[in-house]
Amino acid sequence: MPVSNPAENSGSLTGHILAQGWYDAPVEQRRGNLKVILAMLIVLGVLVTVSLVFVFTVGSSFTDMLTGK
Repeated sequence: MPVSNPAENSGSLTGHILAQGWYDAPVEQRRGNLKVILAMLIVLGVLVTVSLVFVFTVGSSFTDMLTGK
C-alpha cells in the first residue's frame, strides 16, 4: 500500500492507522446525524410530557397512599 508521508510509515500500529487515511463524510451523511439528534430530542420531549401529565394527574393519589390519608 503506498504511503504519501514517510513519517507515517514508522512500523507502529499508529503509523499504519494514520497511513490508511480518512475521507470527509458526504454532506448527506452529516445531515443524517442532525436527523438522529432531532428525533432523540422529540422522543425526550414526549417522555417528559407524559411524565409530567402522570405526575399532575395521578401524583396526588400516590402521595395520599404513601402518607396514609
